Amino acid sequence: MPGPPGLYAALAMLCSLAGTLAYVLTRATTLVSARRRASGARWAKPGDLRSLRGGGDGGRLALGRHRGHLLRAEQRHALVAFGPPQSGKSAGLAVPALLEWQGPAVASSIKTDLLAASVRRRRSLGEVFVFDPFGLAGTASNTWSPLRGAGTWDGALEVAWRLASAGELDQRSVEGGDFWAIAAEQRLAPLLYAAAATGATIESVVRWAYGQGARELDQNLAQLAGDARDDAELADAHAAYDAVRAFETQADRTRSSIEATAQALLRAYRFSRVARSARSCEITPDRLLDQAATLYLIGDAKASKLLRPIFLALVSEIIDRAYERATLAGGRLELPLLLCLDEAGNIAPLPNLAEIASTAPSHNIQLISIFHDLAQARSRYRQQAETVVNSHRARMLLPGVADLETLRYFAGLVGDEEARDRSVTTGAGGTTRSTAVRRRPLVAAEALRQLPHGHGLLLYGRIPPLELRLRMWFGDRRLRRLARG
Repeated sequence: MPGPPGLYAALAMLCSLAGTLAYVLTRATTLVSARRRASGARWAKPGDLRSLRGGGDGGRLALGRHRGHLLRAEQRHALVAFGPPQSGKSAGLAVPALLEWQGPAVASSIKTDLLAASVRRRRSLGEVFVFDPFGLAGTASNTWSPLRGAGTWDGALEVAWRLASAGELDQRSVEGGDFWAIAAEQRLAPLLYAAAATGATIESVVRWAYGQGARELDQNLAQLAGDARDDAELADAHAAYDAVRAFETQADRTRSSIEATAQALLRAYRFSRVARSARSCEITPDRLLDQAATLYLIGDAKASKLLRPIFLALVSEIIDRAYERATLAGGRLELPLLLCLDEAGNIAPLPNLAEIASTAPSHNIQLISIFHDLAQARSRYRQQAETVVNSHRARMLLPGVADLETLRYFAGLVGDEEARDRSVTTGAGGTTRSTAVRRRPLVAAEALRQLPHGHGLLLYGRIPPLELRLRMWFGDRRLRRLARG
């Protein structure tokens, strides 16, 4: 028997050999897996989809059916879908999500069918608010006012920034567009503050923005400074006064451009129906987030363009408050929030959508963004469009998209498969057999345009691509039962 030194040396040698063998086996397995991955694209198999099956009780978003199995996104992973009208994006994605969601929800649409199909179910869970300033749904609109949060100078700056974000998006194609949006924010902040702090109405803000009532504005600011109860209120009044004076000292051309931008952001409030929607403030973030309440934003193609700054300010206020509450609660909202942005490119194109898509899951927020095509996303987000899309873990293409860029984007992500061409050559020297490997698209762009009605192409994280069947709410017994309330 060897002594202790010999025994230890033998053990060390065995351990070294075992470690080397484990490394070699692991490396070999990795190389084999890499070769398999490099062999070309393929469609998803049942084994690839284990993580997407089940989980309905946890509030996971339903994506559709594949070979009889209902697939759901992993918890709170964001979804972006592309589809033209009548492609099933509302009936197969937005409505089912609203029917099954048991927490607070915000939903936007240019049509009223989203509201009609889900409002009974949502009302059975909590309060329902419909923000429809032009009365397109035929029901009375709930009220919301940007002045509610503008009673301090800091609050007025925040509200002005949210309103001006619509101008930032609309003017990205204009030279210096960001500058004019920021300048408009600085112009609006003192007007919003003066109105909110003195109890004036949104009509007063519009009047001041259009260059009327300058003496009234100065009197209000002087009153606020004179009535200040502490140093903080006095500082707010002075900051607003200084902002007004700074605007007045701008060159005529610059001042006119800033005024035009600010007026465009507020022009919806020149309509009496829209101004009435700001007479009080029934819709507040905490009232929504404290329960399984629902907010519907309604605006058709014409109205949504006019109302975009208001819709953006309202949705941004809710999202900002949701993030604040999540932080106070240790990082996650107590009640999960659904943001279902149908017509995301028209109604409420959030300027920070990419950031929200990336961070929402960790805050217990489920995001659904629906666009017509990549062209629409690019018209809103310019160079950031692909970042916005790629920040969503799940990406879905619906039937009938005619935008070639969108089709090529999805075809490119699906990838190429390897095809083997075998040939037989017979000559004087005998028969020769050869095999050549070439790569070809797993699916062609034109085939994606012709997806069957009610189907969609899903790209989800690292899972291979798959075609699934949408779960239309009117064709699903359980969803029809939920829709009845």
